[in-house]
Amino acid sequence: MSPLEKLTFILMGVPTTLAISILSFFLGLAIGLPLAFIRAYGSKPFQILVDAYEKVFRSVPEIVIMLFFYFGFGSHLREPFKNAFFTATFVLGLRSGANQSQIFRGAIRGIGEEQMVAARSLGLSRLQAIVYVMIPQTFIAATPGLGSEYALLVKDSSYAFIIGVLEMMKRADVVRKVTLDTVFPYFAAAFLYILLTFPLSTYLDMWGTRKKKQLGL
Repeated sequence: MSPLEKLTFILMGVPTTLAISILSFFLGLAIGLPLAFIRAYGSKPFQILVDAYEKVFRSVPEIVIMLFFYFGFGSHLREPFKNAFFTATFVLGLRSGANQSQIFRGAIRGIGEEQMVAARSLGLSRLQAIVYVMIPQTFIAATPGLGSEYALLVKDSSYAFIIGVLEMMKRADVVRKVTLDTVFPYFAAAFLYILLTFPLSTYLDMWGTRKKKQLGL
């Protein structure tokens, strides 16, 4: 295989890498945002449950959880956990939910309780204050952290090759096995990961920091 053929083969894994990363990010968002507000405003028993969830999924390596779901649940429940793409996305989403909960909780703290008090004084219910006042500001305050979380998910999507997902890392390893070239495939994959993470995460960090200054957060 020529270098161009090798690169083309690895590039074919980019859509799968992005699909895992983006889907797991939004799953993490759907989990992390509510959990952050539960930690901030929920009752003590729910706060304890959320804290336990965060500790488990932030402490255990993704690869361990991924293997557990794929070979453990996959062997007994079969579908959907026997589907490697689903399992990789699901596990990374669970882990991202724990991370994003921390990110949003920090953003909520940065906004301050005064915003909630002001919204309640205007006659809004607690739920209305959260939806119309706290959540929009929380997203802005959390943007730099969310950019970093996206970059982390793109990198961690490479763990999916362990359970057979044909993403960039798996394709790079296939090239290595076929051509016995131990340098170019991994160098190309590393370069592509940089292209997929650095520009967007840097832009989000700059945009979020600028908006936070404008809003005084």
